[in-house]
Amino acid sequence: MASALDSSQVVLAPIVASREVGEQAWVIDVEINGIADGLRPGQFAMLSLSENSPTVIARPFSVYERPELNIFTFLVQKMGKGTAALVEAPIGTMLRCLLPLGNGFDVAAADQDVVMVAGGVGSAPFLMYAQQRIALGAPENTHMFFGGRTQQHLFDHKSFDELSINTHYSTDDGSQGFKGNVIACLAVELDKKRISSKSIFVACGPEGLLHAFADFARLRNLTSFLSLETYMGCGFGVCNSCPVPTSVEGKFSDWPYATTCSQGPVFSLADIKI
Repeated sequence: MASALDSSQVVLAPIVASREVGEQAWVIDVEINGIADGLRPGQFAMLSLSENSPTVIARPFSVYERPELNIFTFLVQKMGKGTAALVEAPIGTMLRCLLPLGNGFDVAAADQDVVMVAGGVGSAPFLMYAQQRIALGAPENTHMFFGGRTQQHLFDHKSFDELSINTHYSTDDGSQGFKGNVIACLAVELDKKRISSKSIFVACGPEGLLHAFADFARLRNLTSFLSLETYMGCGFGVCNSCPVPTSVEGKFSDWPYATTCSQGPVFSLADIKI
């Protein structure tokens, strides 16, 4: 089996832009040269300051967008010392970047309906996914369900507004879109037949959302793929700090656990227990 590092490399790269996109969330642009094109949504990088990092372990971030061949953008929510160091770093700060890592989403064919389900920074894999669907000529049958506690937690939603896909927002307080959680919003659209249950469903978000979506998808027999946000140590399958239990009926049936970083972070729901 190919290693997650076979096509990856460590580079030192500068932050070239940063913008705040909601409550305690930023999009940072990093100039990284020498990485081949062809990234799949859900592939990620391990990022840390190249000098004076407040943490020993780098942090994993999905590649959010690649507007130019040498520019990679990352959606970062300020949560602790590691993420704070990244979003507070001045322009020009050098980062240590290990990328590309992991297995991403296979972007569905143009004639297949796709439903993306995200909560908070779980939207990170889906900007690139939506852009790749548009490039295939399939914006009309691409749907984005994006939930957050408030409008300020629909991080960088304006970037999705600018796309020609179908967007459905939900907030717990009703400050934007559907009032309630994103799974309830999805259920309404399915029940009203505005979304086909034969779609490919892809989801990413905090653990609570993914558990709720997994239960919902199994109940409704939806073909689903999840990008897990399991805590990672190394990013390439050595430290074994990111195990996910596997299903005996799935492709990992010979192993009780899979590593999220190297065998994921994207998994078919049929292959894991969550």
